[in-house]
Amino acid sequence: KKKFVTETFYVITVGNIPEDFYPEIAACEAQWEEWERLLALSELPKDLFSEDIKTNDGRLAILKACPALPLDTRHLPPDFTDRLLASFENLDEMTDGLLVHSENWQALNLLQEKYRERVKCIYIDPPYNTGNDEFIYKDSYQHSSWMAMMQDRLRTSKTMMAQDALIFVSVDDNEQATLKVLLDTIFLPENLNASIAWQKRFTRSNNAKTFASVKDWVLVYRSSEAASFFREPRTAKSESCYANPDNDPRGLWTSASYVNPASKAQRPNLVYPIRNPFSGKIIEHPTNAWKYEIAEHKRHVVENRLWWGLKGELTYPRLKVFLSEVQGLVPVDLWSYEETGTTDEASVELQHLFCEKVFDNPKPTRLIERCGNIQVNNTQLTASTVLDFFAGSGTTGHAVINLNRQDGGRRKFILVEMAHYFDTVLLPRIKKVIFTPEWKDGRPKRMATAEEAERSPRIVKVIRLESYEDALNNLTFDDEDGAKALDLFKDDYMLRYMLKWETRRSETLLDVEKLQRPFSYKLCLHRDGQTRERLVDLPETFNYLLGLDVQTRKVYQDNGRRYLVYRGVLRNGRTVGVIWRDTQGWEKKDYERDRAFAAEQKLTEGADEVFVNGDSLIPGAQSLDPVFKERIFAGVEA
Repeated sequence: KKKFVTETFYVITVGNIPEDFYPEIAACEAQWEEWERLLALSELPKDLFSEDIKTNDGRLAILKACPALPLDTRHLPPDFTDRLLASFENLDEMTDGLLVHSENWQALNLLQEKYRERVKCIYIDPPYNTGNDEFIYKDSYQHSSWMAMMQDRLRTSKTMMAQDALIFVSVDDNEQATLKVLLDTIFLPENLNASIAWQKRFTRSNNAKTFASVKDWVLVYRSSEAASFFREPRTAKSESCYANPDNDPRGLWTSASYVNPASKAQRPNLVYPIRNPFSGKIIEHPTNAWKYEIAEHKRHVVENRLWWGLKGELTYPRLKVFLSEVQGLVPVDLWSYEETGTTDEASVELQHLFCEKVFDNPKPTRLIERCGNIQVNNTQLTASTVLDFFAGSGTTGHAVINLNRQDGGRRKFILVEMAHYFDTVLLPRIKKVIFTPEWKDGRPKRMATAEEAERSPRIVKVIRLESYEDALNNLTFDDEDGAKALDLFKDDYMLRYMLKWETRRSETLLDVEKLQRPFSYKLCLHRDGQTRERLVDLPETFNYLLGLDVQTRKVYQDNGRRYLVYRGVLRNGRTVGVIWRDTQGWEKKDYERDRAFAAEQKLTEGADEVFVNGDSLIPGAQSLDPVFKERIFAGVEA
């Protein structure tokens, strides 16, 4: 089954939080303790703030002066989060990052409906299957098992890719050939765009017994032939050859040879006389044709695109190529360390952020920035969604933040990671980089500038999912004999029978009767070394199952009754309202009161469809219970 969302919280930059909330933030000691631990606020230059950081006035001054401060809603009461989220009129549009703490195949399954055909770029750095690292996934699979693990995830992620999307997969020699066969199967051989050799080191290892490995591979596939034209952004080096010696009003230009490599005999249609306008002399090449047909040549003459030198001293003309008219650079399949970074550089980046080694074998942000900067069909992907479902230390999110700060784009990122370092490395890294791009020895060198803060993520949403082990641990049987039978009968038929009938009231399989109390739905979840009952976020789970693009999330109170109402849009363009409330023990008069409250607050106004948990007298509303049950098992055999 698809897994429940077991926790949801948000990281929101204070510059995007209304100032009415600042007094509550200033009074939140837990948040200030985290900022001091992660961001070392007290060590910033004292002239930035007129007041002491420990005073209320000083804290308010800091909140106003540091718009890139990342607020974690876990540190504040649920009522604060409810009111803050209600202040945003387009919640999902403002959400620039999604962090998912989950096994990646389960995460991709849950996210499928919402992000189907929306992702423009995928970068993954899966386990290299060497047996040498400590990756949370078993990193010494036999080839067939490793292939099966990769196949499930790649097939699922492909459904999330837009027609003109690209996927970049890092791999070393150990599995490069095997992985290419798998990617050919999923994406088709004709959609392989490059096998990039990335120079990951610039020095050789003298410890090697045979050859020292200084490169890895990045395999690049497109999702379909709709992605047909690729370019990289121009660099200062690539533009240095442009000049304007004749003060052409069209600006900087360079020149290209007019002489065709082909001979006159080979291209007789490209043979014609050309007049030098300076000397009046008629020019023909003795052996070669020109590059352009006569009609194109005449256009070049009329548009003053032929360059003969300042005084006409060149023997043959050259064609002016203006910088304003050129597109980006053709990508190449050899990426040097000077342009793309090294593994050592990646380790230094993390060292500066955390002042200690916190992760093995990270990738440099410059590598992923280069992947994310590939232009497809003359479109720079500045408003695209970038997915990494082997997120590791969070380099992809870091790279996306860097790119947005460089060009003012609004790329969004989705990072999926299951390991313990989700909380100790990945999430803190994103918070640190949001606050400022420059770090050294675990301390910020400066605050983000106003422009950097404006280009930082506005909202980063964080969710955790029920694990596979959690789902098994929460299976309960209608009688004791059922549990014993599960041990005795392991065959496929009996297992399906048990899941369908004997365990049908298990919370992990969604006990719809308990949807009457949606805010109290619990599972036994293993977290931080212990297993205990924890609340499950049914509303968030349902939103992902629907594929709802949330516009507003608001909480209403009706004399002690809590209503959680989402408004949003489905993939088909239909507007939807989803109403959650606690209906346990309700009588007819309660449902009548419910109907009146929904009308008074206009909870269904303007919605094409309205879903509500449990029973209801609200006009036009349908129960979400059967939809929830159906969607959570969608694609799973009965």
